[in-house]
Amino acid sequence: MKKINLLFSGLILLSLMLSGYQCSSAEMSSAKLYIQQKNWDKATESLNKEIAKNPNSDEAYYWLGIVCQEKDDIKGMAENFKKSLEISQQFRSNIDQITQSKWAESFNAGVGFYNKAAQSKSKDSTTMYLDKSLEKFNDAIFLEPDSIEAYKIVSMIYLNKGEDDNAVPVLEKIIDKHGSDFAYIQLADIYQKKGDASASAYKSSKNAADSVNAHNLYLKALDISKKGLNAHPGNESILQNLASIYAALNQTEEGAALFESEVKKNPKSKTARLYFGIFLTNVQNYTGAVAEFAEVLSLDPQFSDAYYYESFAYYNWGLTILKSAEKNNKDGREEAKPKFELCIENAKKYNDSEKGSKEKRGYDLLFKAYSRLSMTKEAEEVQKILENWK
Repeated sequence: MKKINLLFSGLILLSLMLSGYQCSSAEMSSAKLYIQQKNWDKATESLNKEIAKNPNSDEAYYWLGIVCQEKDDIKGMAENFKKSLEISQQFRSNIDQITQSKWAESFNAGVGFYNKAAQSKSKDSTTMYLDKSLEKFNDAIFLEPDSIEAYKIVSMIYLNKGEDDNAVPVLEKIIDKHGSDFAYIQLADIYQKKGDASASAYKSSKNAADSVNAHNLYLKALDISKKGLNAHPGNESILQNLASIYAALNQTEEGAALFESEVKKNPKSKTARLYFGIFLTNVQNYTGAVAEFAEVLSLDPQFSDAYYYESFAYYNWGLTILKSAEKNNKDGREEAKPKFELCIENAKKYNDSEKGSKEKRGYDLLFKAYSRLSMTKEAEEVQKILENWK
């Protein structure tokens, strides 16, 4: 920060020294004297008098920009610098250096306030620091409209404050400027959350408008995610968003088709194969599903989610066999038995993993599979674990 301020002071002093030997009007001479004295109000008054007498004074606008910069009036600085450059390019070098330095100062100050907000334990202090950070980053954006990183942090501030609607146009701006995957991920997430809220409202209200609104919001999130995937092929976070959105839309076949395409593009993508397997399970293509989960585990034996979803697929496979047999007045237990046994095998592997040991879902599957196989003792042991689960 000090280096930046020294640069400002150096440029101003150099400009004053060089221009001091030139012929100047009384107003300009007075303005420069006031600037040396840091009497900004008097300097502004003298410079405005000079501009009133000489509207094409590139020098007056330049110094007025300097005064605005010293008063931390970013917009006034930029406006006066622009007017000076429209008249001539005499001060171009200084203006570019000052603008770049002011951008860096604003950006760094924004980072500083953002970090203070992250470290603050007081809600009021956090809000205050976020607001100050937002102000500084908006200054940086004003000075450098193509500053993607500044837009990104501004959107993060709005998201941290719970102001999703304010974050939307900022994220859209990042996308327009061909920015990072972050914007696609966050923007899709905003619309999906809005869709979830409308879907939840529909459950209570039974108002068709809420259901239609939820559907349209999910479609908006889907469109953003598809465009994001096109811009950032194979991005795992975008793939996760797509899987969640297809599930919310209950578009299982469409989801299976998209992830099949992703697997073909990138056969070594664990994420694409995992979600392809999940959607295949949902469309009751169990053979294909367990094959995908097996491929995931061959790529990464520590990918514990694959054990859970393979267990889930086998359990549902067993249920499907039983229901089909029941429709035909047959006993499907022997045919279903190997599926439930494989469900148990994979559920145990999941529960033994670091992630699985902290979650109930693997034990829920284990209990159901034991119950289906009439393994009462084992089922009771798992039931005790579930009852004691916090």
